[in-house]
Order: sequence, then structure tokens, then C-alpha cells
Amino acid sequence: MTIDAMTSPSDESQLRQWVDKLAIREVLERYMRYNDDLAADKIAELFDDDARFQVMGQVHVGRDAIRAFFTREGANAPAWTEPGELFKQPEWIHVSSNPVIDVDGGTATAETDFVVLRRNDEGRARPVLIGRYRDRLRRRDDGRWVIVTRTGVSAARPGEERTDAEWAQTLEQMSPSERAQLRT
Repeated sequence: MTIDAMTSPSDESQLRQWVDKLAIREVLERYMRYNDDLAADKIAELFDDDARFQVMGQVHVGRDAIRAFFTREGANAPAWTEPGELFKQPEWIHVSSNPVIDVDGGTATAETDFVVLRRNDEGRARPVLIGRYRDRLRRRDDGRWVIVTRTGVSAARPGEERTDAEWAQTLEQMSPSERAQLRT
């Protein structure tokens, strides 16, 4: 018996939504892992062709610009699954948690907390960045979910809670054409 034969249209809709949420979560988690692995090409493929990546007061428009942002020394090295790579340590670990995903047909939003951990000279892990990603996604014609806009918002400094202080400083320094590229 198939799932279609066992479910009502209402059940089918709920099942579709959970399958979509799982697929979106896979995109979000792969982003974190690929970031750890400096896999710039794989990160870029998680984004739509004309995506916006808005982090650290910068706006990167398009898959090529996003790939360039992640391309640095060591980028696109062999994955840990390749021969001889198993014991190589990542520079840092990106951890995501608490994803809240809302699906509306072929579009979705997701808000996910993150922390970036790095070891100090004594070998102890310490957080170097904490914040939240706010994503807009879409389902492509081939059924694959991609990020349309990813905005990174750091946790506030004391006294700046519930403000846009971090981005406000950046916006003041942006030209009107740069500000026009932002998606809010």
C-alpha cells in the first residue's frame, strides 16, 4: 500500500509540509558543515542564483559573490570522507539549533540560532560568535530547496538588546546603491 492510499488530502498536506521542513533543515545544517569544511563551492550551491547573503555588515549578491566570500586559503579541500582526510581537524565548529521553519507552498522562512566555537591555545573550546540566521527559501522547479536570502544577526551587546545597532552603523556607511541591495 502506498502513502497516498493510506492518507487523506489533509494528511497528505501535513506530510508534504514535514518533508519540506526536513529538506530545509538539511540545507541549513549542510551550510554549517560546509562552512566548517571551507567548502565554498558546496555552500554556493545551497543558494539561489540571485541570492542575497547579508552578514557582518556586508551584502553579497549572487551565487558567484557568495562563493567568493567563502573562498580563502584551504577552501574546497578534500572532504573528510576522502582517503587520508579522516583525522584532519576543522579550524572551528559552527553549531546551529532551535530552527523555526514556516513553509507556505513553494516558499519558506527559517530562523536558526548559531554559535561558532574555536579552541584556544590551551585546547579549550570557546564561543567566538553567537547569533541568529534569518532565511528566506524557495523550492526550485526540480524540488530542491535553496536559500534566497540569508541574514546574519549577532547577539546584542549589553545595552543594545532589541535594537538594530549593529546593522545601523553599517547602513550609515553604505552608499544608497549598496543599501538598495539589502533585502529586509
